[in-house]
Amino acid sequence: MSSIYIYAELLLNIRQVTVLAMLPSNSNENTHMWLCHDQKTLRLRHEDREAATELPCSVVHDADLKIPPATRELSFRLVVSDAARLPAHNEQATDYNDPWPALGLTSETQVACGSCGALLVNNVNVWKHLPSAGWADMMDFWQCHKPSADNGDSESAGRNKGYAAANALGPTAGIGLVDVSHFMVSDIDCTGLETTDDQGLLNCVSCLEIIGIKIKEERHSLRLFKWSVALQRSRELDWEKCSVQEIVSAQLLASIEDQAAYKSLAYSGDAEDSKSALMLWVFTPDLMYSTSAKPTQRAMKIFYSTVTNTSKILEKQSNKVEELQLPTYALKKLQADLESSTKILPHSTRNHREWTIGLLDRWAPVL
Repeated sequence: MSSIYIYAELLLNIRQVTVLAMLPSNSNENTHMWLCHDQKTLRLRHEDREAATELPCSVVHDADLKIPPATRELSFRLVVSDAARLPAHNEQATDYNDPWPALGLTSETQVACGSCGALLVNNVNVWKHLPSAGWADMMDFWQCHKPSADNGDSESAGRNKGYAAANALGPTAGIGLVDVSHFMVSDIDCTGLETTDDQGLLNCVSCLEIIGIKIKEERHSLRLFKWSVALQRSRELDWEKCSVQEIVSAQLLASIEDQAAYKSLAYSGDAEDSKSALMLWVFTPDLMYSTSAKPTQRAMKIFYSTVTNTSKILEKQSNKVEELQLPTYALKKLQADLESSTKILPHSTRNHREWTIGLLDRWAPVL
C-alpha cells in the first residue's frame, strides 16, 4: 500500500464507530490523527501523506486519537455524539427495507427497462403486496384445523378459498403484485418483452437485456426482476433503480424478520450450475460505513463462502438454511459484488476461519 487508507464502521445497535487506518509504513512521531470541528470529518497525516474521511455520523469531540508507535494499522473506537442523526434501527423489513413496496405505488407508477429505458408497464391501476412464501401453507393449516371445520371438506377448504399452497397466486389485468425481489404483472399489462429460451427468461425487445421470467405454471403472469428495471412511482418523481445486492440484502432481512434465519444458500435455478452457489451468513444486519475513497453507505456485513454441492447442503441443513434462488447471471453479479466489497475492508478483517467477509449495500428509499 503506497497511500493512507481509512475505513470507518458505525454499528447502529451499540452507537459506536470503529475506525481502522492503514499506513504505507510504520507510524512515527510525524503521524497524527485528528477530528475536525464538525465532529464528523477525520483526518490522518503520515510523513508527507494525508487522507480524510467523513465518518458515518458525528462523534464526541474528546475522542482519544493517540497514535501507537511502530505500527502500520491503527484502530480506534469512537462514541456516537448525542446530536448525531441516525436512521431508525428497528424498522420492519416490509415497511422500510424492501425496494418499492406496494404501499408506495399508485396508478401512475410506470416500469421501464433499466438498461435502455423502454416503457414496459404503465397501466396497472392497483398494486398489492404479494404474501410471503409460507403464507399459503399457514392458511392451509388453519383451514384444516380450525374447530368449526368439517372433516369432509378439509382437503378442499384452502383450495376453495383461493390461497391453497397448490394454487399459484397471480395477477389479473390492471392489478400488479409486489414481492421483495420482483413485480408480478399480467401479460396484458406488459409490453416490449419477448421470451427467447426454454427457461422462460424475458428479454427487452429494444436492447435484449434480461428483464424477468415467465413461469409456465403461472400462465398469463410475468415476473419482472426489480434489479433489471427502472421505476417511476408517480409522474412528477424521478426514475429510480436498484441493484442485485440491494435486492438480496432485502431478501436476507426478510428471512431474518420472518424465520429468524441468518444463513441462506444462494444458488442458480440452473441444475447444471452448482459450482457458483454461495453460502451467506448475515453477521451484522445493519451498519453504516465510509472510507477515505467512498462516502457513507448503509449495508450489512456478510460472511460468505463458495459451495459445490447445493442439494446435499439443503438436505443436511434444511431447517437451518434458507433457500435463495437467483438467475445465474444475478448470482454471478452478487458474487462479484461481494468480492469487490471484501477489498473495501482492511486486510486484517477480510477473513474469519473458512469464511470470507464482505458487505452488501442496503436499499435506501427515496424520500
